[in-house]
Amino acid sequence: MPDRMSEQELNKLINMLELSEHVDEDELDQAFIEAEAENDLGGRVLVRAGKIFVQDPLPGGSPAVISAAAPVVISVNGEPITGPAEVTTLDEIKWSITEPPLYRIHVSEDHLQAFFTLYSTRRYQWKLNDCYSSSMVEVEAAMDTDTVIGLLGLNQVIADFEQRGIMQNLNISGIHAELQNPTYQPITAAKGRAAVPGENAALELFFSETIENEFSEIEGHVDFRSHLRIPSVIRGQVIARKIPYIEGIPGCDVYGEILYPPIPGDITIVAKNNTVLLINNEIRALREGRPRVTGEKVKTFDITTTYTVPGNVSIKTGNILFSGDVVVQGNVEDNMIIESLGNVYVEGSIYNSTITATGSIVVKGNVLNSKLYSGYFGVLYNRVFNCSKLLIEEAVQLKKAVRLLIQAVQARKQSVKYGQAVLLLLESKFQRIPGLIKELLLVLETIQASYHQDLEHTMHFLNLMLKPVQLVDFMDEASLNGVIGMIEELHAGVARMQENKVEVNIGKCQNSTIKSNGDINIHRDGIVQSELFSSGNITFRKVFAVCRGSKLESGGSISAYYVGGESGAQSYLKAKHSITVRKIYAGRITIDSYTADISKPLENMTFDLENIRTVKLRMESE
Repeated sequence: MPDRMSEQELNKLINMLELSEHVDEDELDQAFIEAEAENDLGGRVLVRAGKIFVQDPLPGGSPAVISAAAPVVISVNGEPITGPAEVTTLDEIKWSITEPPLYRIHVSEDHLQAFFTLYSTRRYQWKLNDCYSSSMVEVEAAMDTDTVIGLLGLNQVIADFEQRGIMQNLNISGIHAELQNPTYQPITAAKGRAAVPGENAALELFFSETIENEFSEIEGHVDFRSHLRIPSVIRGQVIARKIPYIEGIPGCDVYGEILYPPIPGDITIVAKNNTVLLINNEIRALREGRPRVTGEKVKTFDITTTYTVPGNVSIKTGNILFSGDVVVQGNVEDNMIIESLGNVYVEGSIYNSTITATGSIVVKGNVLNSKLYSGYFGVLYNRVFNCSKLLIEEAVQLKKAVRLLIQAVQARKQSVKYGQAVLLLLESKFQRIPGLIKELLLVLETIQASYHQDLEHTMHFLNLMLKPVQLVDFMDEASLNGVIGMIEELHAGVARMQENKVEVNIGKCQNSTIKSNGDINIHRDGIVQSELFSSGNITFRKVFAVCRGSKLESGGSISAYYVGGESGAQSYLKAKHSITVRKIYAGRITIDSYTADISKPLENMTFDLENIRTVKLRMESE
């Protein structure tokens, strides 16, 4: 091992000594001599008087390793190190302190408040701790509280707020007080002004949207209008009033930016059949009848008329499609269809038939082997709605195909009449359209009341689509667009007829499907082998009502009495919130997404999210 430093190493050490005026040269020499005496081949690091010195390793040795303890930051050749790093005399080593700030300015997420938190009013000198020569050194520093290098003043803080753009209602006196008598707690340094939200427009109704569940009889005759069981108004009566929205008041944040309140929601009201919209936003009835409001974004008012069948709905009466309420004073016989753009009331029973209503369905008797669709489902299963939807889809594709065909012909320097192109495509690629038109015409011809648009005009153009000679002469792109537009209006008109508060009310049902956009109420014996779906609640009214071999699904809650039976006819009940039963023999209970199979009779139970899992574990253990 060499016993002397090389000339190059000596020169480097001399240069380091020249830059460190306060280092005792004898002490530095002694430190490195002691290190050599330890017979260590590795490099060394020495910290003295705020300076860092490095000695290269001897042949066969490893470079020295340096690291830093917070708040010291070591940079080697201009790059801060994040962990232990090897260094030699060829490296440029510098140190700095990342001490915490004297204060913090914090702005709330909504920019309505700015906070000032003081940590210290003085900044002190930092000194590196001396460290003996070693092959691995962690550089540490200590605060010299005897040497103050800076004082925090009010002007400096105010300038910082202004640089951040926070000038709105600045609490200068509060900041000054915190600097003079520190609490070291956040104080409110600036406040904005929150925007005041406006009020949405509201709709005030002066009639009940709820249909009573029971029919009343007077001297043996059914009175469908007594005691507002079917809500009714008289001519000239105000049935609704729109309360206009109120604009909000703008505010501002701590940066001085204007905060605009949300735009208040408005309501569009439209007066249709037998109603009028007055200048003061009131809807007035122009005739006696049942007031109705339909639609979501656009609230449409009308007074519906009533189509009354004095006896049974049968082949003799034919299927019924009516733009209003339908009242059947007898039964609905086998394989009949009633489609109402309103409510349907049946005094008797329904057999093997389909009933759709954009409003409610009330049946005093039984429902056997039938399908009942109310509200949204009444729209969805309406033949006009479905047929017009399919026809629109086909017609839009036809229009695209006509355009492509004409472009192909023109590319060959030839021409073809628009109507002829339509006819050729109808006979080849779009053979479904004539059938859909015939089906729609057949349904429209049975409508037994005034509709929301001129059906004669629509039916005239649909008939022209079925006549080849006239089709070629009259049809052009504008005419086809017009026909599509009329069908779209027909389709949208049915959709707008959906009422908001609907229900299905029946006495008993068997082998039937019932879907309601509102509640389903069973006011007598119950249900057997049926499927019920309700967006609201399903309720059995009588204490002896049964639910056997059926599937019930509710967007709200289910209240039943006897579910299943000793014969083993299981039922499946699913609800969003809760299911209450007097007695359940066997079946499956689902609350939200949690399911329990009931294998033994349970009595007086209410299943909800809190106990469904307990019931499940109990049944599985048994």
